[in-house]
Amino acid sequence: MKLHAHHLYLTSIVFCLFFSACKKTETPEAPETPVTTISIVPGEVKLANDSFFGARLEVKIQNLQPGESSSVIWSSENPRIARVTEEGIVWPDAAGETYVLATMVNGKGVAKCKVVVTDGNDYKFRLVLKDKGQSNLSISNPESFLSPKAIERRHKQNIPIDASDLPISPEYLKAIQQVGGTIVAKSKWLNTVSVNCTDEFLIDKYKALPFVKDVILVWEGKRKEISTAPKYIDVPQIGANHTPDVPLDYGTAFNNININNGQALHNKGFRGEGIDIAVIDAGFINFKTNPAFKNVNVKGAKSFVYENDNPYSKDNHGIWVTSCMATNLPGTYVGTAPEANYWLLRTEDEATEYPIEEDYWVNAVEYADSVGVNIINSSLYYTAGYYFPYTKYKFEDMDGKTALATRGANIAASKGILIVNCAGNESSWVGTPADSPHALAIGAIYSNLAISAFTSWGITVDGRMKPDVVALGGSASVINESGNSETRSGTSYASPIMCGLAACLWQAYPKLTNAELIQVIRQSADRAAKPEVPYGYGIANMQKAMDLSKAITASR
Repeated sequence: MKLHAHHLYLTSIVFCLFFSACKKTETPEAPETPVTTISIVPGEVKLANDSFFGARLEVKIQNLQPGESSSVIWSSENPRIARVTEEGIVWPDAAGETYVLATMVNGKGVAKCKVVVTDGNDYKFRLVLKDKGQSNLSISNPESFLSPKAIERRHKQNIPIDASDLPISPEYLKAIQQVGGTIVAKSKWLNTVSVNCTDEFLIDKYKALPFVKDVILVWEGKRKEISTAPKYIDVPQIGANHTPDVPLDYGTAFNNININNGQALHNKGFRGEGIDIAVIDAGFINFKTNPAFKNVNVKGAKSFVYENDNPYSKDNHGIWVTSCMATNLPGTYVGTAPEANYWLLRTEDEATEYPIEEDYWVNAVEYADSVGVNIINSSLYYTAGYYFPYTKYKFEDMDGKTALATRGANIAASKGILIVNCAGNESSWVGTPADSPHALAIGAIYSNLAISAFTSWGITVDGRMKPDVVALGGSASVINESGNSETRSGTSYASPIMCGLAACLWQAYPKLTNAELIQVIRQSADRAAKPEVPYGYGIANMQKAMDLSKAITASR
């Protein structure tokens, strides 16, 4: 019993010593440091690229330790879809999905916000081609792509039919269409194709085509609504446009014609017969139902504007312009070329101001060439008014060879077409296509023969004087959309007044080339001996122009 008790005593001592030793080696546990977390509020945003609204994002940081920075760096995984400012405001740029990130500067956290961008816009791109590719047509058979009148014009002026007359390769056009979008304009002269699409990222695929040299955004706007209107079908208007063989009573248009002595042509029976004039403008609203135009001979009308295919459905400007030439109402109003034939071509989108209008313009000029017009009147011009900053023209661009419309005008002139273009209404340098050395640019004067306050004028970069000549444009008489005469001001009206007289002069002397016609009109003007801005060569005189033309053609 004693031994057992002793043993129990020793065991108790050892047990106590063991637990005493364990207790001495333990260290107290430090409290856990809370993990810093970051989140973005809201966690997802939906934006519309065709609106003017962005979204402000905020960060929430939890468990930030004393002394640590709460600053974050904002970034976007795909800035082409959405971009974010330093303040956390996210802006939409293109349709798609991406994430905006907020990264703590101390590197302890990153948060994401999903950004979904929708887009109700359409986009138009100009594809500049390396070449036109192989055509299935041949210049040895021009009848397959040019009208008899277009061929005749070339032959009369000894202009060869060449590869520039051939259309763009159908295979190229097919490849472009397979990428997506709708072809809305093309130029066989400048090797361009313009495409409308809903996905702006198609630009990458267009650029990847082996025959494409460059792709330029030339229009952006609200998506075209599906129209329920029937597709426009053109029907020519055959007008009884012959005038009586007596001196004409011009009515309210007397000053339009008298200032340039246009009656000298008319009194000899030269009133534009046999001359085809294309009017390239903003629209010819209700032209066919306008009583003042019932006897105008219209060979055809076409809209090149993608959003609307009816040339007669919009805008008064083309009505006013055409009336200066085509109206044939003796005693009420007679234009400068009442017996000419007309093509009415709409290229101007009055709702916006984008470079696509030049694509439409060149497309229309090529169409006018193919149907055989002799003269084009263009009361349109382009300077620094485009919405895209990088597309705004500068004075230095007006060198007669840079702007798209100018290059188109130059080639049209090389095909024997006379281009008559308004100088512009900005009291500044002349825009495109009037800066072309081969276009007859027309400034405006008042009935007292003083230069108008608005006429654009100047010396081009390469040292040429514009406008070339002037005609009545300050309070010129026009016919309005109701069929009544009124006065309007602008070089837009001086241009067709001179254009119609040029048509009558060409009728009188058909052996003149288009270049000779320009020279004759310049030399007939009252400042020809000493041209000066802002008049250029001055006020053209049609009697003197006939005398000069007679001298040139007498030896032929």
